[in-house]
Amino acid sequence: MIPGKAHFVWLGENLPFVHVLAAASAAQRGGFERVLFHHADRLEGQPHFAALARAPRVEPRLFDPIALVERAGGAKLVDCYRDLEAPAARANVLRVALLREQGGVYLDIDTLTLASFTSLRARGGFFCGEERLVFPKTRGPWWASRLDPRALGRTLARDVCRRLPHGYRHFRRIESLYRSAPNNAVLGAEPRHPFIEELVGRMQSLPKAERRVRYALGVHLLQRAVLEWNGPGVHVEPPETFYPLGPEISEHWFRADGVSDLSEIVTPRTLLVHFYASVRVEEKMARVDPAWVRAHERSELFSALAVRVLDELGW
Repeated sequence: MIPGKAHFVWLGENLPFVHVLAAASAAQRGGFERVLFHHADRLEGQPHFAALARAPRVEPRLFDPIALVERAGGAKLVDCYRDLEAPAARANVLRVALLREQGGVYLDIDTLTLASFTSLRARGGFFCGEERLVFPKTRGPWWASRLDPRALGRTLARDVCRRLPHGYRHFRRIESLYRSAPNNAVLGAEPRHPFIEELVGRMQSLPKAERRVRYALGVHLLQRAVLEWNGPGVHVEPPETFYPLGPEISEHWFRADGVSDLSEIVTPRTLLVHFYASVRVEEKMARVDPAWVRAHERSELFSALAVRVLDELGW
C-alpha cells in the first residue's frame, strides 16, 4: 500500500493563500494521515503561514533540496537539479526524489482535493493521471505534431471554447477528439518502487542540453516512461480523476461567468482538481483569500468548490 501521507513542495519566499488551501484541502478531504508541506525558504513571516501551520494534519517542513536530491539519486541527480533555474523545473526533480525516499502521494501546489485517496493508495505500486492534450509527447520530432492539420484544428477549437462563456460545456462535446497523456501534478508511489527508480534513472541520463527544455524533465519524461514501461504496478487514472478541465479550458475555473451545476465538471470519480497555475490564471489565483472565495462562490467555479473547504475548516 502507498503510505498515507501527501507531499507538497514550495520554492519561494512568498506564500499565496491558494497554496495554503491546497494543503488544507488535502488534509481535510484526502484521507491522509499527514500532509507534509516542504518549503526551501523560511515562511514564518508570511501572512498566510499561520493558517498553514494551524490546519489539522498539515506539517510545514523546512528542507534542504540538495540533500534530498543527493539521497535519491546521488551526484548525477544533483548535477541535473543544479542545472535548472525555474522553480517549476526543479519541482519536477523534487517530487520524484520525495516519492523515491518516502513514498506517499505528491500533489502540485495548484490543486484542490475533493475526496479521499485511500482506495487509490490501497492498490499499491505507482499511479498518475491523464489530461486531455492537443500535442502529447510522441516518438517523432516535436514539430511534426505541430504541422498536423488535425492538431491545428483541435488547437483552434479549444481556444474558442476557452474564450466562450461556459465554454467547458462546448468542449465536453468534442473532448473525445483530444488524446490523453500522463501529467505529473499528481503522483503516488510506494518508496523505491521500480517505476520511481526508472524515473530517477531517466533524469540522471537526460542530456545536459535537454534539461532546461520546457516539460523535458516533467510531463514528457513521464509520458515516455509510462509508454515504454513493461513492468507491473503502474496505474494511470482517466482525466476526470484529477484533470476534469484540461489545460487552456482550465481558465474557466477562474472566470466570473456564474455557477450553475458543478456536477457538469466534477463527477463522483473526481478526487482532485488541478488548476494549471501556469496556464493564464496565475494572476487570478494571486487574488484568492477567504474573503474573495466567499464573495465569488456564486460567480466563479473555483470559489464554489473552495468555499466548502473553508466551511469545513471554519475559516
